Amino acid sequence: MHRIVFRIACFSALLAGLVPLVLQAQDTDEFIMVPAELVGTAPLPPPVDGDYEWLRQAEYDTVICPFRGRIDYGPGEIECGLIQVPENREVKGSRTIELHFVRINARGEDHEGNEVEVRDDPVIYLTGGPGVKVEGYVERLKDHRVAARRDLYILEQRGIGYSGDFCPFFADRNRADFIRPDFVDSQRAMFDQARACIEGAKARGVDVTGYHTFENARDLKALRLALGLDDWNVWGISYGSVLGQAYMKVDPDGIRAAVIDAIVPLDLHDLMRIPHWHERNLDMLFAACEDQAACARAFGDLRERYMAAIEAMSDEPVALEVEADERYPTGQAYIFQDLIAGLPFSLLYEQSTHPAIPAIIEGLTRAVERNDQRFFRAIALAEQDGGFGVSMGMSTAVRCLDGYVERWAEAAPGDFRDYPTLAHAFGALEVIAEAPQLCREVGLAPRDPAQFELVQTDLPVLVANGAWDPITPVPLAEYIMPGFANGELVVFPHAGHGPTRSLDCAGDLLNDYFDDPAAELDRECIEHGEEAAEYIAPYFRSRAVTRGIVMHAEKEDRLRGHMTWGGVSAGLSLAAVVVLLFGWLSRRLEGRSLTPAGGSRFLMFLAAAAALTHVAGLGAAVHATSEITEAMLLFGMVSWARWFAWLGPLSAVLGMLALVQGWRYRPAIAAAPRIGLLLAGLAVISLSIFTLVWDLWPV
Repeated sequence: MHRIVFRIACFSALLAGLVPLVLQAQDTDEFIMVPAELVGTAPLPPPVDGDYEWLRQAEYDTVICPFRGRIDYGPGEIECGLIQVPENREVKGSRTIELHFVRINARGEDHEGNEVEVRDDPVIYLTGGPGVKVEGYVERLKDHRVAARRDLYILEQRGIGYSGDFCPFFADRNRADFIRPDFVDSQRAMFDQARACIEGAKARGVDVTGYHTFENARDLKALRLALGLDDWNVWGISYGSVLGQAYMKVDPDGIRAAVIDAIVPLDLHDLMRIPHWHERNLDMLFAACEDQAACARAFGDLRERYMAAIEAMSDEPVALEVEADERYPTGQAYIFQDLIAGLPFSLLYEQSTHPAIPAIIEGLTRAVERNDQRFFRAIALAEQDGGFGVSMGMSTAVRCLDGYVERWAEAAPGDFRDYPTLAHAFGALEVIAEAPQLCREVGLAPRDPAQFELVQTDLPVLVANGAWDPITPVPLAEYIMPGFANGELVVFPHAGHGPTRSLDCAGDLLNDYFDDPAAELDRECIEHGEEAAEYIAPYFRSRAVTRGIVMHAEKEDRLRGHMTWGGVSAGLSLAAVVVLLFGWLSRRLEGRSLTPAGGSRFLMFLAAAAALTHVAGLGAAVHATSEITEAMLLFGMVSWARWFAWLGPLSAVLGMLALVQGWRYRPAIAAAPRIGLLLAGLAVISLSIFTLVWDLWPV
């Protein structure tokens, strides 16, 4: 649960100020070059190929992997190294920086344990963001099927994580200044964070003008040379796709074949039009919901309610009084409309989360309609873990230098006109308009747009995209295809962002393609690697998780008391089932008759069994829901949880009936069994009340 709240927080941060939502990539219409007189010095033109100083030392150094102990891997499975490169190859005498890279060694066996041939043409994976740290990728890709046959290299790009993050506390410095009651002011606060980050880095000797996509591409060539490789296969997703396109210009002779996925056009065409693309997302989502009878019945009027909820949050954000701490030093927390719009948007990335999205939209909408303060407190108070993590200093530099910020400012007026509700959820027009000037003021003027013209190449390139990709949709992939004379576009019909990474079968597809790029593709994985989402409709509503988050943050002792209450009640109920069952079996085996007691023992057995099934079934529902997405637990669970929820009141009724019958027939029951029945009945009723208090009944 903490992970999904972190994603929400990251999403909100990425929408603010200098950091538009390009962590996943988006669109913008056209790149505008800023006149040199506005910057003070014109951006240096890229030197000719022979003038580059690729490496500062000919080889790489080995290093103990910095994530050792946090990621589970065996000896020889993963190795790490460092290379030294110029910080800015366009500036003579530029200082040296060190870049961290990871090698996931080929396993030599497939996912079924069969031995396979290890090929000598490795794959370089180009990470996303821009700015996502390497550790999350290693965790995710170490078991990817592409590593069955090929070594997989991952370069932690300059300015990221262990490759010299120059603003590691980007959103954590001076938190009191960062928390603002107004959405526009909160976005401007991100400007202040960005300015402080870049100016502080410059004061420490960082040449921030060296942190852009073409220097990242040059670093890839440097890594290839340090490894002694003549060529390799390229695989890039999201920001990695645009880096892949730049790399095709920088080092075409070093590329054997390439797969780029979740396409960001090199010229950023239409990428930054977030409201436009999210309107498309919602069209697809609600049309698919309408095609499923249960979803249509449960959420028939949801789109109108949802848009009204976003507007309501835009008009009146949620203000919360919280205990002052490191995150909220002023004792104030504010929830804005970007949460309501951003959570469903972020969940469209992974197709595995799609079944829950209509239910989550309904839950968000209901929270706004009912002004559910507990829900908003849970969002504010949940502890956050790092997830994939983003180095926002590097990310800010890339967005400014590559032109994302300029493109965003160009596209915004039209999107605010055409999609006002969503546009106001994803940003403030006046703040977006100010962003390019801030880039110029801190010395990050956009580079020459001629460098970002679309690639024209005859390299073998497989261009992939998920049909449901919310941020880099299929039209962007279609846009770049004319430049690939030897390219093929494949669309995964039910996938989200980056299907070549997320689908199990995609590793086999990649290996087959890299084995022989000229061969006809086996389209089984593309067409059938993922089924269409079957939406959770209706869902079992419960506020148990939001209550737990708030209680854990504010009244942890009380939460422990509640858990003890539930645990003791469940333990006694289990003991009752065991004792009653074995007592009946022993009497049957010994041929002893049972003193009539009005069925009190049988009723108690049923009551305890129902209570335990109630708890176990809801536990299974929690697991099934979290397998789809932990975010769903903020609102409830999968539909079938309701059937187990009914066992809560049923067990209470059966427990009371058993106690009544036990009282009526008490003369026929010995003292010890009578006490046992009483304790069992109280435990069952107590467990039922516990689940009622925790909103786990179907009423």
